[in-house]
Amino acid sequence: MAVPLFLRIGIRYFHRASGNDRFLSLVSWFSLLGMLIGTVSLIVVMSVMNGFERELQQRVLSVVPHGYIEGPQQRLLGWRDYADKLSNTSGVSGIAPYVGGKAMLSAFKRLRGVALYGIDPEQEREVSAVAEHMVAGRYLGDDAGEYQIILGDILARQLGVNVGDDLTVILPKVTVTPFGLFPREKQFRVSGVFSAGAQLDATSAFIHIADAQRLYQLGDDVEGLRIQLDDMFAAPVLLPALAAELPEGSVAVTWSDSQGSLFHAVKMEKQMVRLLLLFIVLIAAFNIVSILSMAVSGKRGSIAVLRTMGATPATIMAIFMVYGMATGIIGLVLGLIIGVPLAVQVGDVVAWLEQLSGMQIFNPDVYFITHLPSYLKWSDVAVVSGFALLLSLLATLYPAWQASRVQPAEALRYE
Repeated sequence: MAVPLFLRIGIRYFHRASGNDRFLSLVSWFSLLGMLIGTVSLIVVMSVMNGFERELQQRVLSVVPHGYIEGPQQRLLGWRDYADKLSNTSGVSGIAPYVGGKAMLSAFKRLRGVALYGIDPEQEREVSAVAEHMVAGRYLGDDAGEYQIILGDILARQLGVNVGDDLTVILPKVTVTPFGLFPREKQFRVSGVFSAGAQLDATSAFIHIADAQRLYQLGDDVEGLRIQLDDMFAAPVLLPALAAELPEGSVAVTWSDSQGSLFHAVKMEKQMVRLLLLFIVLIAAFNIVSILSMAVSGKRGSIAVLRTMGATPATIMAIFMVYGMATGIIGLVLGLIIGVPLAVQVGDVVAWLEQLSGMQIFNPDVYFITHLPSYLKWSDVAVVSGFALLLSLLATLYPAWQASRVQPAEALRYE
């Protein structure tokens, strides 16, 4: 199949400019290099940000279920019937009752605010993996009345407690006595310590649901149900529908609501980093404008000859668009060839650099993770490629239009 004239001439101009004219060649290579660096940076950094986001979701949601349904006025009567009904709903993978909320833990004259949950040890396994993240002691036993508590490792360090130590749970409720009003409190023994590798290790504690029912004076009732779904991203739609099956006044809280500020912060960071790196590609596109403008000035005679041979202004414009796009496309392709494998293996590359240099980027005493996570999304690769091609195309329009306006008589007068 014959190659179109404008395509052959445009590629020939690019090849000659890259080899003959030293200054134009230098600018072309800088533009190509800018496109390459911008593409690699965008793909690698976006993959790392995706990896951090996925790691955060996995760690946080290993302790926090996909959602809660809280009963009217923080009390759900006849919860077992509702739990059986919801467990048979399509999309629901686990149901567990809970009692609890905000509380204070006191030990060795230290005080910390926590999210305290009374859970059924066996049913809780269906909605969270707390039992699988125990790093000291043991998980909650089935026997109630022993007043045992498990808490995150960071919280344990902050309170200065170990397995077997006692601490006091103080609730934001008061008990009326002949001597006045006193906060409701109870002594618990630390039976285990868990570590999910997330901020929740500093803010969460769990006790047996029967002990929590006595502490909160709920009898056999619970405050609500903890729910695990087959698809975590279906929570904003499915959980309100499930709450409608419970008594009027029941409220659904999804993981995006309870942990929303954290995930919104990560999302905003991703957007800002992406915007900043896009400027590298934008600068490379401006270089294409410079290349083409100089090429048009240097090839006015050639343009005039082509026009006298019958080339239309549209053909001239297409020639210089191909000439300019060649730089962007080659830079993009090289960037993809380097960036995609690097994004997939960036964790291993950083680990190798740490081993080679003897430095440790992620100190386990400071950070929750000890490696650089990465998750390559082909949708991100498509967006980066499309943006780079679009900028390259836009950068060629004005210089190519200027080339199409060259008048043969004027250009050849001084040749």
